[in-house]
Amino acid sequence: MNQKLSDLDPGDKPTDVGDERRRRHAALLALREAIATEVRVEAEAAEATGHAAETAMWLGASLADLAAVTGRSRQAARKRWPTLGAVHRRRAWLGNHVDDIRWAVRVVLENSAEIDVQDRAVFDELRALDESVGIEFGPAAEGGSEPAARWHDLDRLVDVVLRRVTAEGAARGGQAEFALHGAGGVVGYYDHAGAGTGTPDDD
Repeated sequence: MNQKLSDLDPGDKPTDVGDERRRRHAALLALREAIATEVRVEAEAAEATGHAAETAMWLGASLADLAAVTGRSRQAARKRWPTLGAVHRRRAWLGNHVDDIRWAVRVVLENSAEIDVQDRAVFDELRALDESVGIEFGPAAEGGSEPAARWHDLDRLVDVVLRRVTAEGAARGGQAEFALHGAGGVVGYYDHAGAGTGTPDDD
């Protein structure tokens, strides 16, 4: 809406009654504000819908499942939410490698005294996330208030924290070097899986 304020006053009309010109001007201003609100609300609604679709994907939904909800085709769902393919691939890889990820994390933590990083607090977060993942993916695990929290934690464990350790870490011993090598392999496989071509219908 780039109109000047004065452009919203078209002047007197032959059929104006009393202060109708002033009222008309106010109504046009109100319309402009309503349009801006509509655009904002639609954007917020689209963001919320996209978040809901991503959450469903983290919980194992396929494009066919999304299509069933939206009443449109899988192709339409793929076009509307183009990032969900990557979410599906990451989720599938993470779900199949929980034990491998936690093994790599434990080896890093066991040798953390021999790994130099910019901020050693990264090891505290690594340990805390690993403990959470151990509980969240355990046999008696129950979901919390955030439906896909366990998947977000596992994803952060690899994509953010373990990645940071491998990027910044400098080993001061053989076992520490082995630990960083193993962690780097996990991050590399994660990246390869996320960049693949699998779609949410490759169940």
